[in-house]
Amino acid sequence: MEKILKQKDNRHVYVLDTNVLLHDPSSIFRFEEHIVLIPFLVMDEVDNIKKDPQIGVNAREISHKLEQLILRTEDMSQGILIPNGKDGLLFFCKGYISSHFPPELSMSYKDNAILAQIMGLQEAFPHRRFIMVSKDRNMRIKSSALYIENQDYLHDKISEEYLASFFQPLKEIALEEEEINQLFVSKNSVNWEVPYRKKWRLGENEGVVLLDSGGKFFGLGMRKGDRLKYFDYYSTKILDMPPKVLDETQYTYNFEQAVCMQQALDDDIKIQIIIGKAGTGKTHIAMAAALEKVFKERKYDSIKLIKPLITKSRLGEDIGFLPGSLKRKLIPKMRPFVDKLRQFTTGLDSEEGYKKLLDSGVIELLNLADIRGTDMANSFVIFDEAQNANPFQMRTLGTRLGEDSKLIVLGDPTQIDSIYLDKYSNALINLYENAMQNPTPFTAQICLVQMVRSHMSEWFENTIQTR
Repeated sequence: MEKILKQKDNRHVYVLDTNVLLHDPSSIFRFEEHIVLIPFLVMDEVDNIKKDPQIGVNAREISHKLEQLILRTEDMSQGILIPNGKDGLLFFCKGYISSHFPPELSMSYKDNAILAQIMGLQEAFPHRRFIMVSKDRNMRIKSSALYIENQDYLHDKISEEYLASFFQPLKEIALEEEEINQLFVSKNSVNWEVPYRKKWRLGENEGVVLLDSGGKFFGLGMRKGDRLKYFDYYSTKILDMPPKVLDETQYTYNFEQAVCMQQALDDDIKIQIIIGKAGTGKTHIAMAAALEKVFKERKYDSIKLIKPLITKSRLGEDIGFLPGSLKRKLIPKMRPFVDKLRQFTTGLDSEEGYKKLLDSGVIELLNLADIRGTDMANSFVIFDEAQNANPFQMRTLGTRLGEDSKLIVLGDPTQIDSIYLDKYSNALINLYENAMQNPTPFTAQICLVQMVRSHMSEWFENTIQTR
């Protein structure tokens, strides 16, 4: 390593923190022609996390990728060639602890030891540009205080402005009189539609508010390939429940909920991503759609309710330390699902109807960490709080779906409980962005913008800023 670092070239040296590898096990491939350093201390932390129920799979994936690279390397002293098409190099780093590191920062704390190592590298190779990459804000703050260049892991991170652009009401388009006449040429038509126009700039399965030439609302539309399909707002229901508004004196319609319901019930849409702040109706719509499709239409055999259970975070404890069976442990952790089940199943033989559904196995509660090996064939799958998972975990879930399954992904990017994630970089936002950038006939996304829970919830959401 020393020989390579002494060379005079323009390559930067990126030192990766543990949380970067855990967030994206493929992060080592993201730094193009530059040099990547992984401190031995980081590998120790990865090893300690490999049995973690939430992110242990990521730790094991990191080890697997690194071992495969090492097996193809003849001379480790010359670095491990990163097969990213840019001839990047990877080194494991030991030693180089700076003697000038502040004594008040304990070296028994691994973050401090990593920073001391980077300081030592800067002293040994002053011509090199060393950049510490971490998703830990405190680590970046201390780095800055120690004059160590640093940055967040930016590969799958979006900007504040881009995130804000998701939380917008539906687009409105005005149809010409001729198009409206064409739309309603037959009142007996089941599929009212008109040719799609590129000037409308709609994504596949995107919903839109339809106006007449005078600007008056008359219906909703959804793009379906080269057609714009019309549907009636007032006829849109799930389990006989229409779109909900909190205050009819303030809002006449909830267009976003209507489109969300249409997407949830559309059998051609296999993957739906719903984002929205707390109280906008995400879980309500997803659960109602699942119950209608499984118990009323018999389209699917079962409902899988999945949620990432946060361990080692500011909110939770590992469910392994809680008493009882896995199902009993999961019920308190998945309260939104259970509450909706109780609400929707009132009158099923007794007030314990929802418990009978859980005991029957038709509705199954799952921890995200336990989905490997789970049979998801012919299932309606709901993945809640996806903002607390990383893209690698989302991919693990998605690759277990069959052609006969449907997945609804829910979440609020502003409510992050995992210490490894933030609102700009998580599974929910990553999937939402990728669905927009890579549209298909079987994917759809929608943002719910109207609070429908209560005026108090709306006040807290809009007034009390936590970040």
